[in-house]
Amino acid sequence: MNIRPHELPHQEFYRILTSTVAPRPIAWVSTLSRDGQPNLAPFSFFNVMAAKPPLLGFCPAIRQLEAGQVAKDTLANIRETREFVVNLVTFALAEAMNLTSGDYSHGVNEFEVAKLRTRSSEVVAPPQVAESPVSFECKLYQILDFGSEAPSGSLVIGEIVSLTMQEEVLERGRIRPDSLDLISRMGGLQYARTRERFEMHRPDVKFSRELSLKK
Repeated sequence: MNIRPHELPHQEFYRILTSTVAPRPIAWVSTLSRDGQPNLAPFSFFNVMAAKPPLLGFCPAIRQLEAGQVAKDTLANIRETREFVVNLVTFALAEAMNLTSGDYSHGVNEFEVAKLRTRSSEVVAPPQVAESPVSFECKLYQILDFGSEAPSGSLVIGEIVSLTMQEEVLERGRIRPDSLDLISRMGGLQYARTRERFEMHRPDVKFSRELSLKK
């Protein structure tokens, strides 16, 4: 079977994408509007973009509402303030994260909706989710816009300027794998947990510049 994206409705191909490109980590993004109104929303189109400089990226899609199409508050806030925080989501926080995914009216504080506590950031203005074990404070690096109509969206790339971790996450300067019971997004209504893991050693291959040039 061969599938061409342009031959399918956007929503149908979207379902194929999200069911096959999985599991996807979740960025729980907290922002502030220009007038200081907090906002919190999850995004599963999210990953590390680079290590130097340390960059994270996530993709907020355009919202399709009865009144028309609008940018999500998260994106609007980042355009205005150029700051945001990416909080990681554990299994214990799954229900709270899900509550913050609703299409609430502008000005609704999702921290209050999900009964979450805030933790002050060190460098940026947006607050962190206090219950999250890891929070990345980011300054806006770049925004790439892919379209002006739903389901298009934007890629928001942020440079990590500060990192907050709960003490139990670290052991002798290293991350304790079992301390992060993170969840990830699958297709449809499904999620996965990261508790089940296995190890593989990379091949011990020595790169030879001379050999590659001869080829």
